[in-house]
Amino acid sequence: MKEKYIALIKEKFTGPSQELLLKQVNLFYQENKNILTNKYSIGDKVKLTKGTFLHGIFGELENFDYTIENGFISTDFTDESRANKICNSVGMWNIQKDCLLKDYINDYSGFTITYTIGRGPGSKEVSKLIPYHQFDEFTENINNVEEIWTYWGTKTKEVSFLPSLVSEKRQIAFILNMDSLYAQELATADVWNPNLSEEILESFLDYRYYPKFLTERFNRTAATTDRESAIIFGLPSSLIEGVFVGRKIETNQASLDYIKNKLPNCYICNLDGVVIR
Repeated sequence: MKEKYIALIKEKFTGPSQELLLKQVNLFYQENKNILTNKYSIGDKVKLTKGTFLHGIFGELENFDYTIENGFISTDFTDESRANKICNSVGMWNIQKDCLLKDYINDYSGFTITYTIGRGPGSKEVSKLIPYHQFDEFTENINNVEEIWTYWGTKTKEVSFLPSLVSEKRQIAFILNMDSLYAQELATADVWNPNLSEEILESFLDYRYYPKFLTERFNRTAATTDRESAIIFGLPSSLIEGVFVGRKIETNQASLDYIKNKLPNCYICNLDGVVIR
């Protein structure tokens, strides 16, 4: 597969973009000697350190084997290619500060509220993340602030892409350990990395989104969001340290057995952020 991807890159890309992609492919297939071991026991609370990546997959076990066997590779390089605003890369949720997985899930099972302070040309928009089940409390408070004129909310993007407390659409997400120098080198090739030149960025963005992205990359908010990474080409499955699952799979012993058999050195945890296998 490596040769196939290299040939495709040489055919479709030129200049610095081609160089960066070829570097990523070579890193991707480099033998990774950082063997991860399970650091938890059943009942432990999972802790996420800053820089950890999370990635959810469609369905229940339908796409699980493919991911384990092939890694996280951009759909632009596979037969599953589909239109994306950010292309030739794999989306990851990038943990911004040390936290418990339980708290992360609680926060991002909520929604993002945007409100205006003042009216007219001088008004200002502010976006904030509202955790799970805290909508009423937050809106009751801002309704009593004279300067706040209007507000609206949207679900967090995590609800669409990760197991959550409010949706059963996603049942599996992987926790990737990015502590090693190897992983960190791969992670620098991030479309959201402000150090990437605009010349390179053009190869990784839909032309309709490109102008907006140039502004958003330096002015990221809870709504845009301020916690996404898009790793050029992809990341190997050897970086997986754990799997967290939705309620459907948590109660399905056969599915849990299957996941553990495939990833014996990884832990499995639930939406409470507690290790169950």
